[in-house]
Amino acid sequence: MDTASLDDLFGRLGTPRRMRSLAGYNLFAPQLAAELDPVCARSAQRLGAPVSLISIILDSAQYIIGSTGLEGWINQVQGMPAEWSVCTHTVLAGAPYCVADATTDVRHERNPLIGMTGLRSYAGVPLQGDDGEYLGAHCVLDTAARTFGENDLEVLRDGAAEAMRVLRERS
Repeated sequence: MDTASLDDLFGRLGTPRRMRSLAGYNLFAPQLAAELDPVCARSAQRLGAPVSLISIILDSAQYIIGSTGLEGWINQVQGMPAEWSVCTHTVLAGAPYCVADATTDVRHERNPLIGMTGLRSYAGVPLQGDDGEYLGAHCVLDTAARTFGENDLEVLRDGAAEAMRVLRERS
């Protein structure tokens, strides 16, 4: 991604209104993962996906606040640069976002994350705050190419609603 594209990305994610909205949640509460990991586990199990996340997209990074199935460096650091995160597309779209095969999708085929992790498919729905700002995403990821349908997105919407309930309780 070139510098102009990064500046645009950071500008779109780092609006003062969105940053104020994110600051209204206790995103670093120690018990948060213990409450959100089971939400991810249910979504992964229901959709037959090896990985599920609940993540927050900051102005320049994705921060994972709940997960199941994560391994390696992503699990250790609990995030990645926003420009690598497929969840960033979900947040910027403000709508469900699906990728059937990232290795052949022109939007993602050159993403370093794809090569490093073997990720092929993604389905995510945005987490929306009470003020209408999109804060992050609840998603499932797979190493196999697959198409996600409306029933899959409904499972993710249910998980996203549960995640937002937990975040509101922790605010």
